[in-house]
Amino acid sequence: MRTPLYSRYHKIKERCYNPKNKSYKRYGGRGIKMCDEWLNDFKAFESWALANGYDPDLAIDRIDNDGDYSPENCRFVTLLENNQNRRTSRFYTYNGKTQNLMQWCTELGLNYRTVMFRMKRGWSFERSITEPVIKRNREELIGQRFGRLVVIKYAGDEFIGSDNNSRYICQCDCGETVMVGQGKLKSGHTKSCGCLQREKATERMRKDNPMKKGKPPR
Repeated sequence: MRTPLYSRYHKIKERCYNPKNKSYKRYGGRGIKMCDEWLNDFKAFESWALANGYDPDLAIDRIDNDGDYSPENCRFVTLLENNQNRRTSRFYTYNGKTQNLMQWCTELGLNYRTVMFRMKRGWSFERSITEPVIKRNREELIGQRFGRLVVIKYAGDEFIGSDNNSRYICQCDCGETVMVGQGKLKSGHTKSCGCLQREKATERMRKDNPMKKGKPPR
């Protein structure tokens, strides 16, 4: 029976040596291999793993992203640490120190999505991490009416989208509840849970297909 460790070993070999594997182009396609010691002997790989902190919740990480899978180039790390060491990670230098964005946000106590949003808007890296964040009053819309919608509560930070737009739970006059972005509420883009649009569509259909007078429907 395959163990979780053997499955991990097998997946490494697949992405290094099987051209049909979806990850091959990022591993074997770049010349990354597994050392001979491990390639021909799972027990050798297993012994190294158990002696070097193997845990099912940890990821195997290559210290040199362009290097092979070998005892001197591999270690077990958390998924966060593994993601930080990806070849696609971008690195930024500030005050003589170079790190990727996640590392900078962790060190400075910044919200990763906020910094990313600022940079997508064209801000420099230095401005993105140094300019103070204006604290929003997340409760200011509660109780306000926008069309048929009345704001009940703030949905929570976990629902802030990539557009950095706060979202709120609203009660519609028809009785339904819906989550709507702050921007769509304030701009008048969203005025109901969808019932208003349905009513307008029904009314247009009625006007476009009037029943002829004096003739009952068939």
